[in-house]
Amino acid sequence: GESSKIITLFSEEIGKFTAIVKGVRSSKSKYGGVFENMNLVNVIFKKNDNRDLQFIYNADCLSSYSKVKNNIEKLLIAYKLVELTSRMMFEYDKSKEVFYLLKDTMFNLDSADSNFEVIYLLFQIKFAYIQGINPISEDSRNFVSNYFVKDFNGFSNNGVFIEKNYDLLILNLLNMEMKNFINIVMDKDDVIKIQNSYDMHFMNCSG
Repeated sequence: GESSKIITLFSEEIGKFTAIVKGVRSSKSKYGGVFENMNLVNVIFKKNDNRDLQFIYNADCLSSYSKVKNNIEKLLIAYKLVELTSRMMFEYDKSKEVFYLLKDTMFNLDSADSNFEVIYLLFQIKFAYIQGINPISEDSRNFVSNYFVKDFNGFSNNGVFIEKNYDLLILNLLNMEMKNFINIVMDKDDVIKIQNSYDMHFMNCSG
């Protein structure tokens, strides 16, 4: 109906799923503002395996990440986070690690004053590791179709070059807690170079 809304959620308990919220577009709806993009919400529903769309019975907003939505640089990073998570996670593909990584990343992005691109890079590195598609592992290098291909000079990625000495840097970033992003000092060109390579790697892994 005209007042209903179809939404996609990524949850701690059952992963990514699609649901319908009836009456949410009505001016009288108690859900005004709850189901905006990128909100952290608490929802109540009964999972029905015979339905493509789950029905939301009740909901409230835990965080709207207002500082992200009022800053264009932060907002662009947030869209990258959401798009990557949505593209790489199948429906009902549950991962509490990914859920908390996304939640922590959004929290830190909301409170950050700088280093926004580094926050996204940390997310990429940790997300790849959690999902078992770490591109700098020895196993990943053996895949013929992998974009991080080891050659004489380092790693080449369709014109994006990643030097060998980035191995240790990426490993250090992997082991760093998200909240310590502010302490990371990196050349912006290096950050973008590694980001682009991870993006190509995710595209390859998602087919």
